[in-house]
Amino acid sequence: MAQRFRAFTLIELLVVIAIIAILAAILFPVFASSKEAAKRTMCLSNAKQIGIYASDADDRLPLTNHSGLSGWLATCQPYIKTRLLYRCNTDPSTNWDAPLSGQTKKRESSYFLNAWMQGTQPYSDLSAIRNPAGTIYVAESAKDSTSDHFHPMCWGDPSESACGGFGWDKAKKETTELDLRRHNAFSNYVYTDGHAKNGKWSQLYWQKGEAKTGNFDPRNEG
Repeated sequence: MAQRFRAFTLIELLVVIAIIAILAAILFPVFASSKEAAKRTMCLSNAKQIGIYASDADDRLPLTNHSGLSGWLATCQPYIKTRLLYRCNTDPSTNWDAPLSGQTKKRESSYFLNAWMQGTQPYSDLSAIRNPAGTIYVAESAKDSTSDHFHPMCWGDPSESACGGFGWDKAKKETTELDLRRHNAFSNYVYTDGHAKNGKWSQLYWQKGEAKTGNFDPRNEG
């Protein structure tokens, strides 16, 4: 006598589908979050390596292209085996291979150096930085920017510098030179003592009068 198998009823099938849908709704955000965390970690690793190479010159920090001379991207190149290190894997910029319309330069790096500490400034000497563990040297640059540095001395309202207002959004009270939320609400930063971590703009920038722009200013003592 042949064995007979009972088929699933419609209600049972709907229950199974509902359970699968619930599990998917729970697990997919977890998978997405884990994937973003992995990308953020890789991007942070790139930034940290750049900070190490850039500061490995007898405690003197390199020039940026603001100097008109060869900047840090060229200076560090002999130590960096692949230019992919300059690129964060979540950087949405579209001008890596060719300049944007109306421009002449391509994007070279997802990471910028702090102009307070470029080679022509007094703070390019690491011994002059008052709080190395609290001073940001490398940060993630704004989408499509073709520079290699950012200008904290120009930020704020009012600014202490003649360049006041450059790279600054008065309405939002934040810089436009950096990608402040590349990794959800966070961005990656490297400090002059060599450690790297992600952080929020609101926790890193503050202004006292016209001077001392938070963790971006080497004159701050912490």
